Amino acid sequence: MGGKKYRHPDEKPEDKIEKALLKRALGFLQEESVTEEIIDSETGAVRETSKRRRVTKEVPPDVRALLFWLKNRRPDRWRDRVETEEETPAYDFDETDNNL
Repeated sequence: MGGKKYRHPDEKPEDKIEKALLKRALGFLQEESVTEEIIDSETGAVRETSKRRRVTKEVPPDVRALLFWLKNRRPDRWRDRVETEEETPAYDFDETDNNL
């Protein structure tokens, strides 16, 4: 997986967490080193380490991270409830309405 990335000495943990949340929300590619081993079927011991290769895996976007990010960064557009300014019209009920 790669080493640690350069971090500016003034970078706060909150900034690092914010970047990680955004990365998870958008999805990313991750490189992994894979080693294939040949196992002895009788003893279960590793007989030989064969191939070593690098594999790139895609981590898909996370909808929950996206919603969390948007609700906190753009609450005017992404909150759970949207408040409306409309007034509820008053209705007059008559006796036939009570029979429903």
